[in-house]
Amino acid sequence: MRSAIERAGRGTIALALALAAGAAFAQKRPESVKDPLAGLSAYVPSVHVSGVIRVSGSPQMGELLHLYEEGFRRFQPEVRFEESLKSTVTAVAGVYSGRAEIGLVGREVWPEEVQAFAKAKGHPPLAIEVATGSYDVPKATFALMIFVHASNPVASLSTEQLRRIFASRVGVPAVRTWGDLGLDGAWAARPVHLYGFSTGNDKSLIFSRIIFQPGDAWNSRLHPFSNTAGSHPVDAGEAIVRAVAADPDGIGISNVHYATSEVRAVPLSEGDGKPVSPMRSSVASREYPLARSIYIVVDPSAKDTGSVAAREFLRFILSRDGQQEVVREGNYLPLTLRVAEQQLKLVGQGR
Repeated sequence: MRSAIERAGRGTIALALALAAGAAFAQKRPESVKDPLAGLSAYVPSVHVSGVIRVSGSPQMGELLHLYEEGFRRFQPEVRFEESLKSTVTAVAGVYSGRAEIGLVGREVWPEEVQAFAKAKGHPPLAIEVATGSYDVPKATFALMIFVHASNPVASLSTEQLRRIFASRVGVPAVRTWGDLGLDGAWAARPVHLYGFSTGNDKSLIFSRIIFQPGDAWNSRLHPFSNTAGSHPVDAGEAIVRAVAADPDGIGISNVHYATSEVRAVPLSEGDGKPVSPMRSSVASREYPLARSIYIVVDPSAKDTGSVAAREFLRFILSRDGQQEVVREGNYLPLTLRVAEQQLKLVGQGR
């Protein structure tokens, strides 16, 4: 399974990010989640560090960050942390501007953020995956799920079918009826109505980067939902599910947090793989194709004391001790052994 960033990595900037972030989703077989920390090694300091690590970025990740910090200081008591958790959009900028050693992104890193970093520093950032996104927690980078009306008999969909449904591409007929997706009888001629997040939303961005290919655009028949209605805030994820619940011909992108008895989440497959239902275990194991990740960004070329300490902090986060803090916090899911090992290699290469 390719990572979201690899599938997003179209063009020079996105490819740079793919190389920096690694194949976070490159897993050929499922991993057990009975012990979510199975195989992870305990943290053993590679070097004694001290001084201040400055952190900028996501306020939503503040609780998990504090647990990371407390755990790290049990091993490295001479380290202090200074936080400026104003907004996710300050995470990458904080690092390339020199205001922070760590950018706490709390979601995927966008190509335009990599481009800004590269313009300022002459090289892309090192983006390290530090946890799996949540299964069903709003504002905690939840997995994306595909919903149909409860009466819809479609058994499963592939990621290629999702592309045909939600993307518009030159020379390829778009899905217009449920018959195009294999349904027969009365369903064959029924139209497919599309519901999803507005195209500027981070959920639509990551969905398109996982599912779409170069040159694809969003299907013009999509009914988009934003987090505002006039001057009033709304929850787009909830609004999408409500729209599907009211439309037997509908299909929408949202999350199980908003699910009702009127809708059903569809199992998904990738390539020749078997369909995978969107469950907490399949999101945690990375079997589910639309699982997501959260990242920390550092400058791979920085050699100052704070940057050395920051990379040692990343080694702690990627250890069993660090991932135990993810379990304690409860909103996010811990990394699998394979992903943690991949990220540790990237941290080492960044020195």
